[in-house]
Amino acid sequence: MRMVIGSVLIIFAFAFAILILGNGDARVFFEFIDTPTLLSFIFVHAAILVKTGEFKIYVKAMNALLSKKYVISAADKEKAINLFTMMLKVNIAIAVLTTLIGIILMLGQLEDPNALGPMIAVSLISMSYAAFLSIFLYPAIHMLKNRPNPEPVSIVISEKQVIDKLLELCYKQGISPEDILAATEIDFKQQ
Repeated sequence: MRMVIGSVLIIFAFAFAILILGNGDARVFFEFIDTPTLLSFIFVHAAILVKTGEFKIYVKAMNALLSKKYVISAADKEKAINLFTMMLKVNIAIAVLTTLIGIILMLGQLEDPNALGPMIAVSLISMSYAAFLSIFLYPAIHMLKNRPNPEPVSIVISEKQVIDKLLELCYKQGISPEDILAATEIDFKQQ
């Protein structure tokens, strides 16, 4: 729950900063949306989950992050931390790659000075996407690392509890305990 509240607060802080820097004009939010760049992040992260086969681990980690009661094993927790760390590194690579692509496209349009401003903005938007995703991934890794491992469950059953349960099952089924002893050919009198 803390992650959800923290994420919402971060989003509101970014939205407020963008609104202030945009002189209160809400249309400035649309300048932060570049569909091809956004899709490149989404597709690469989806490809990572498919290629590594860690989609179930991702879902388990998200459930563990969003609920304190959800139990995630130590092995799954370690896999999730490794997955999120890899996603952080990939974010940087995607940002650098898409920025370079934007700069290359921008350099191809140097004869039109009016087109340079929007092209520079688009080439840098990927850096803000990577930073924004990193703001969510770093706390997720930290929360998973600090989440306690589940305690192993040890069950101690006494002989009396086993015998009582067997007798209870026998009487429920209408079977005599002597019939079971005769069928298993165990002679308890010798022991």
